Formats: sequence, structure tokens, C-alpha cells
Amino acid sequence: MNSKILLLAESIRKFLRRNMVPNLKNLINKAHPSDIAAAIEILKPFNREKLFKFMIEHNIEKAAEVLIELEEHLIKSILDLFDDETTAAILKLLSTDDAVAILDYIDDEEKKEKILQLIHDSEKVEEQLLYQDETAGRIMTTDFFSLNHNLTVKEAIEKLHQLEEKAEMVFYLYLVDDNQRLTGVMSLRQLLLSNPDAKLKEVMQKDIISVRVDTDQEEVARLVSQYDLLAIPVVDHDGKLVGIITVDDVIDIIKEEAAEDIYRLAGTSEEEILYKGHPFKIAKIRLPWLLPAFAGTFVVASLLDLISVKFSYFAIFVVFMPMINAAAGNIGIQSSTIMARELAVNEMEGSIWKEVFSTQFRVGVIIGILYALIAFTFSFILAKPVHLPKLIVSISVGIAMFIAIIISSVYGSFLPIFLKKMGVDPAVATGPFVAASNDILGTIIYFSVAYNIVHLLQ
Repeated sequence: MNSKILLLAESIRKFLRRNMVPNLKNLINKAHPSDIAAAIEILKPFNREKLFKFMIEHNIEKAAEVLIELEEHLIKSILDLFDDETTAAILKLLSTDDAVAILDYIDDEEKKEKILQLIHDSEKVEEQLLYQDETAGRIMTTDFFSLNHNLTVKEAIEKLHQLEEKAEMVFYLYLVDDNQRLTGVMSLRQLLLSNPDAKLKEVMQKDIISVRVDTDQEEVARLVSQYDLLAIPVVDHDGKLVGIITVDDVIDIIKEEAAEDIYRLAGTSEEEILYKGHPFKIAKIRLPWLLPAFAGTFVVASLLDLISVKFSYFAIFVVFMPMINAAAGNIGIQSSTIMARELAVNEMEGSIWKEVFSTQFRVGVIIGILYALIAFTFSFILAKPVHLPKLIVSISVGIAMFIAIIISSVYGSFLPIFLKKMGVDPAVATGPFVAASNDILGTIIYFSVAYNIVHLLQ
């Protein structure tokens, strides 16, 4: 947290405690909404409540701007402070996409319906709520600016002078036909440099990058990033322009998806933040993610029990099993994390699979050779077999390490691809599931190699 935010939070606390209304009002008016939101993060709950009540009374516009900048768990807690009328008054000040985002945080459908009834001209909001979560239709703003492509450049410039402040034009001018179908786009610079008497359809760019209302938000973010766009138009199934998604919304998507992946890597979810002080609810969230790893330990234990009966030198080799499993598990998690990230930002074509396999195999070979030498040396120094040559133990450990590393590297890369084909989020593959499966694989590989080498060389 930077010093500017800390100072702002401390000033808010002091002004609230001393009831210094003019000072606090002046501070709120001057501070940027995102800075106030960051300061609220470090305020205690009772100060957050007092601050929002103050802003609603003295500057409700700033309260609305701050609310949309907050994290999800804080938005939900703040909304609990408001009655339906106050929430509706705040939503009226927001753009359609921001109003929809706030309404999504309200779980009570009856309360949501009452708020919608209180919002003037709520048809746009209600219509946008019909789109599926995490699609372009759900996150787009309908407050955009478009022009008929039959207008001249001069007429278009005159229209721009009449532009409503709420419309999110960004730097692009979207052009439509008489049926509101998107036909072209042009930048403001291009507009200003064009012949004033030329029609827009004569100078517009016809190769349009757009998305449909049902396009996944991750695909939207990918397109905006790939083509360096400041905004992207959204069309319905008939090609009609229904909204735009601006780059600030895309940044929010990227942050949201990244946070979601990080939580899944840890075997939990963002909901955990909402349940601070509720350990049973947090445990309920974590348990489903931990069960695969827990089940994996039972499988490994069963395998060890079976191997101990079949393999007379089990006690000598089991000492080095954690080293094999840890190394294989780590390389597997690295490979699956990289692949899950690759799948999140790019579509994997069939021709890339061969390249992926080749790359991960070679990486596994390089790391496997290094780890095998270390494992060989380590086991040769520590092993003290009574009825078995020390060299056989060390060779077994080294070869097992080499094979386990290669297989885990390749397996870790293809597991996310397999899960995606099965309709499962690849981010899940980098959690406890891959750790459990690598433990099982490592155990099987290690003792299979040891058993065969012992019987081959003895």
C-alpha cells in the first residue's frame, strides 16, 4: 500500500472521528474514486459504513463512482447498508454495464426486482441481465455513440458536438446502416482528416473486429489485447450493434480471471474472502479441492502395502521415494501451470500438440539428467544396504528419477488439454489434483524401475 493511500485513509479516519464535515467533504470531492476505494480497503467496517453514509448524503455521485471501484466482497458488504431506494439512486448514476455488475452482487432476487422497479428506464438493465454471466452481452455498455454510414463527414462532426457526456465513444466512431447493422468503424483522427463532403461509408474501415453478445469474456479480452484496441463493438445474432466493451472493462476481466486462476491454484475460491470469520463456510469451500489429494494418499498407501509384500528390498528403496515424488510433482505442476496459462490466452490447434510434446519432452530430459545425477550421488552416499550392492540402489534411484521427471513433464502438459476437452477448467489441473496424480505415478515408476533393475543386475 503506497503512502498516498495510507495518508488518505488516515485523514478519512481522523475527519470521521472528529466529525469534521467540511474537511471530509472537501477531501472526498478532490480525491479520485479509485484512491478512495483503495483507502476503504484498509478502513475498519464501522468507518466504511460511516464514510459511505456520508458520501450518499453529501456527494452521491462520488459514492457511485467509488462503489464500482471496490472489490466484490466489499461491494456486497456496502450494499447491505443501503435500502432499496438508496441502491436504486446509486444505480441510476452508473452506466448500464456498471449497474448490471452491481446488481449481480445482490443474491436476493426479490430485492433485485424491487430495485429494478425503482430505476427509471430500467429496460436496458433488465435486458442486459438476461445475457449469460461472463459473456460480452453481460459486460458491455449500451451507452455508446454510433452514426448512420450515409452521413457526410461534416454532418458526423456536427453530431459529435451534440454527443451526450454519458455515451462511451472512446476514440472510435461506429457506423451502422438503416437497420442498425454494424457496417464500419473509423477513428476520430481519420474522421477529422477526411474530405468534409465525403460520405462516411466511403472512408470508413470495413474490416471490423467485433464480438457477438454470447462471446466469452476471455475471448473478448484476448481480441482487445491482440489487436491493441481501446474498445470493441458487440453485435447481436443479426449483426446489429447493441453495445461496446471498453478497455477498462477488459482490464477488469483480466484481473478477475487472473485472481480466479490464483485461487484455484491454491485449491480455493474468491468466495473465501466473503466468509472471513466463518471457518466452517471456508472449510466447505476448500474440502472439494483437497479431496483428490487426500484420496491420492490412500492410493499411494495401498500401492506401498502391496509392493512391500512383493518386493523383498522394499525397506531399502522406500527411503528415497519422497525425493522422487517431490521432484516429479514439482516438474508436473510447473508444466501444467504453463499449459493452463497457454490455454487461457490462446487456442491450441492440433498442429501445436506435437510441438508441445516435443518441447516438454526435451525439457524433461534436460532436467531429468541433472536430477538423476544428483539422486544417484545422494543415494550412493546415504544408502546402506545389507544384502544388496550400493551401486544397484543408486542406479535404480537415478534411473527412476530420470524417467519420473520426463513422464511428469509431458503428463503435466497434457493434463490441462485433456481436462479442457472434457469441459473442465484447465486451471483446476494445477491444483491438488495434479499433485495427487503425480504422487501415484512417481510411486509406480520408482518401484517398477527398482524391481526390474534389482532382478536384472543381481
